[in-house]
Amino acid sequence: MEFAEKLYIGLSLTKKKERVIERMEQGKMVFSVYCVAEASHPDNLYDIYSYYELKQPYYKDHPVKVLGIAGSKEEAIGLVAHMITDKNQGGY
Repeated sequence: MEFAEKLYIGLSLTKKKERVIERMEQGKMVFSVYCVAEASHPDNLYDIYSYYELKQPYYKDHPVKVLGIAGSKEEAIGLVAHMITDKNQGGY
């Protein structure tokens, strides 16, 4: 797993983002975290994964680039909407 230089952070994680990112980088378990990643298929815009899913052995050989983290799947969907808006407006 690789993190984008400018990482989108969901509101529920803003106060503890450093700790969450540190634990993720160390490969430790982090509960209730969803990751927005670059699309794995050209027909997709982004992919949303549970952090638990990214801990599975498959992703050691097939790493993903994480563009944002959120505290729930719903929040991750909101991040995607924000990311699309930023991309269309040339921001972030």
